Amino acid sequence: MKDKNIKDLVYTSLFAALICVATFIIKVPSVVTNGYTHLGDGFIFIAVILLGKRNGSWAGAIGASLADIIGGYAYYALPTFIIKGIMGLIMGTVIERLPETKNKWVMGAAMGSVWQIFGYYMVGSVMVGNFITTISEIPGNVIQSAAGIIVAVMFLAVFKNTPIGREMLES
Repeated sequence: MKDKNIKDLVYTSLFAALICVATFIIKVPSVVTNGYTHLGDGFIFIAVILLGKRNGSWAGAIGASLADIIGGYAYYALPTFIIKGIMGLIMGTVIERLPETKNKWVMGAAMGSVWQIFGYYMVGSVMVGNFITTISEIPGNVIQSAAGIIVAVMFLAVFKNTPIGREMLES
């Protein structure tokens, strides 16, 4: 049991770091939102698939929040922690509750993405004190979520052909 806990901690930490890097380093600036579109969501989706709902959500929340802090968006770190953590929990819950179907994680990622889009809309609206002007941020968040799903599809296709990937996908 102790070995499994250590292994879970290591994988969760590694994915948090990967999510942070994918969010912070690989980004496309967005003039409309004064933020950026990144590939981190794809790695959050992969983390939930490989690590499960709980650990994948922790990795996503921690990694994305660290990227906000490092990237100069510290005021978004707490909202990001909550939004990304819940996004992972929603995805994991959908995966757990849907009947056995191939790629049911895509439905989970889509449902988690809907929450993310709503969450960032609400946080942005409260921050600027206006629920109208922040509507313009929704398309950018939709694109980011869709890019995340595409990234996850591509990386899972490669990852499943590695020894560690096969081991993680089978467990």
